[in-house]
Amino acid sequence: MKVLDNDSTWMKGSNAMFILSNHSATVEIYPFFWTYNGVYQYERNVYSPQLKDYRDLVIYTPPSYYENPFKIIDNVLIMHDGQNLFNTSTAFLGNAWLCQNTIDELVQEGQMKEIVIIGVDNDSNRTNELTYSYDPSEKTGGDGKRYLDFIQETVIPYVQSKYRIKTQRINLGMLGSSLGGLISCYAGWTRSNIYSKVGCMSSSFWWNNEDFNNIVMMQSTPPQDTIFYLDSGNAGIDDDDVVQTQRVRDHFLKDGFQMGSNLFYYLDNGGQHNERYWGARFHVPMTDLYPPRAIPAN
Repeated sequence: MKVLDNDSTWMKGSNAMFILSNHSATVEIYPFFWTYNGVYQYERNVYSPQLKDYRDLVIYTPPSYYENPFKIIDNVLIMHDGQNLFNTSTAFLGNAWLCQNTIDELVQEGQMKEIVIIGVDNDSNRTNELTYSYDPSEKTGGDGKRYLDFIQETVIPYVQSKYRIKTQRINLGMLGSSLGGLISCYAGWTRSNIYSKVGCMSSSFWWNNEDFNNIVMMQSTPPQDTIFYLDSGNAGIDDDDVVQTQRVRDHFLKDGFQMGSNLFYYLDNGGQHNERYWGARFHVPMTDLYPPRAIPAN
């Protein structure tokens, strides 16, 4: 279904699709017609009582957000390493993912739903915060639970108080790369009551003798309506941990997850462990995790 404005301009984005249980139903559509690009803006110096420090957030809102002030965005994606997501002037070595360009294009082409991204900046304690266990070989790690508490107890309520978003389990996802991929997978596995989908790109599954695969995944399995996306390259330093990622993938399959349903895996042939490759394939998890779908009508 598409809305036509003044018999001349079709709404942008994917078709509005509904599942009708009766011959008649009431549906709500919040179209947008004129805006092609989303925007990102900063929320500075958000205090974390869990981490005892201040953190900047970067918030991406999709094309319809400011054009249609009645629309509440259904899908919210938490991402780590916020400095690297949108802005080349703050990104590591100047290589930003440019998430906004990928999402704007996919939304206009009708290939994904609109989402809000909450990017959480890292700091000098990044390795500690993005790991849930101490790794003796690295002599660091283990603050991941407090970092996830910060996101759950402080970041999400803070952003919800200022932006039109929904934050029930079905609305929340988390995605990151490297150690950010590791903590995202950990959050999806251990906090599946909070997050319904997670993206784990080039995840550092080597951490602490692969304890995510060997210890964490041996504990209780999350519900099958939790969706996981895994990927890696196979080139560069340590071949981007492709072997460790495939071991985790196989563990998911052994636990009953179904490829193409609640488990997605992508191998970036020739991909390496850096922002250039993560940004270039960011469209893959977006279309896997946020495809346009029909929703039940009232």
